[in-house]
Amino acid sequence: MPISSTSRPPLWLWAAWGAALIVLILRSGLYPAALTGDEIWFTESAYQFLQTGTPKRLIHPDGVGSATADFLPPIVMLLQTATLWLGGLTARAVGMPSVVLMMLASLLVYRVARQAGASRGAAGLAALTVFSAQTILRGALYVRYEGAVLAAFLGFLALVPIAGRAAAIARGSLVGIAGLAYYPTAPFVGLAALLIETGLLRPFGKAPGWRAIPWTALGFALAIAPFLIYVGRYPGEFTAQVLSNGAAHYGTAELLTRFADLSFWRGQRETLPESLALLIVLALAFLRAETRAWAWVILLLTLPALIYPFNPRLLGLSVALALCLAAVWASREGWLQPLARIGLVGGTLAATAMLALMGSVGLLQAEGRDGAALGPLLKPYLIHAGPIAADQRAWLALRRDFPEREFLHALPSWSPPQVSVFEPSALRDPKFRVTYALVQTDIAEATLARAPALAAGRADGSLVPLARLTLPIRPLPLAKAVPFDLTLYGPAP
Repeated sequence: MPISSTSRPPLWLWAAWGAALIVLILRSGLYPAALTGDEIWFTESAYQFLQTGTPKRLIHPDGVGSATADFLPPIVMLLQTATLWLGGLTARAVGMPSVVLMMLASLLVYRVARQAGASRGAAGLAALTVFSAQTILRGALYVRYEGAVLAAFLGFLALVPIAGRAAAIARGSLVGIAGLAYYPTAPFVGLAALLIETGLLRPFGKAPGWRAIPWTALGFALAIAPFLIYVGRYPGEFTAQVLSNGAAHYGTAELLTRFADLSFWRGQRETLPESLALLIVLALAFLRAETRAWAWVILLLTLPALIYPFNPRLLGLSVALALCLAAVWASREGWLQPLARIGLVGGTLAATAMLALMGSVGLLQAEGRDGAALGPLLKPYLIHAGPIAADQRAWLALRRDFPEREFLHALPSWSPPQVSVFEPSALRDPKFRVTYALVQTDIAEATLARAPALAAGRADGSLVPLARLTLPIRPLPLAKAVPFDLTLYGPAP
């Protein structure tokens, strides 16, 4: 459907998007945007997919078959595959999907807000506020799945007012993609989409209607069929990975523990203002008949963050929809209009500050935040054959500069149970010997102590500190920590 002149974004918004895109490109691939935590697991699978034709994680020869085939949610892995194929094994290529997802989130918030009745100005401010929302930034700027869920479901919503079979097929495909992007949110995203598609919930005042359902179902089937075929090749590994990770992650009382832990809430203080704003918007939406459908959709998509161990990143999609609703209120006469406008202007100012901070980091600290720069520092030391146990921060350097070396992921000492499911089995065997260990300096000894093989190496003297590897970094007022500070252990010289 062609975009009318009244629906096209204003020039000032295009200029703002251009500036945001430049900033995101500047900082793409820089720590902590990529190669930290389990984010490298998607990139490892993408790397192996390009090398062997099968997504798998050779860094995890674990008890659930990760080195045979990988069944983490596949959408982010496929995005990583595309950018690694286009850009090679570089930090910039690793971080590029994050740029795409953030820009898509902003563009789609504008589109959905306009379709809901917001003015161009209000929708534009909502689109820019996306760049200040920590719940969205944390999910879309890291190499993670929340940004893919956000973009796919917003894409579904953007197509809801469009009639025709092609739009219905596209909507179904986007729902399938949203579900495959992160399994635990799939039931909630799917239910919200089904209620909208059938007309039981009508955020735009109208619905595609029952006649479009078969075509939406076809699009959904087309999206998930390749994954089902892949699962059929490795049913044992799929079952082991999904059930083991799920039992460790969602079968505990971690949620209640976190809600009662003040230190956890201190760590989430950046997201508390928008979480509170989300609750206020949700309550107001339920009180107003014309926005009650929006309220039900937002509530459905908020439930995963409440049911599962609380993760503020899972609120990103709900916050995006709340911004769309705030843009609608800012465009209509009433007592909510000035409040919504103040909120959107404040969010845009916060986004400007956030983009300025990210841009300064990208310009001034690029060399100190590029994981690929570790390779030349490692070359003088990795002179003996044998496996390397390494922190995830070293993934890019080891895969790029030492592709022939066996590389096992040494999990950090603080890794939770759901991460430990994917711990390399060899590192649990005290008789197994690695030649080198490369781990984060501030938790180095604790990390070595958690893996029996590494602890045995420290005890018998085969792993001694060889070097402390840090990258040069210019201190900034709000970013003084050294992102790459690793200690290398190995045989005594």
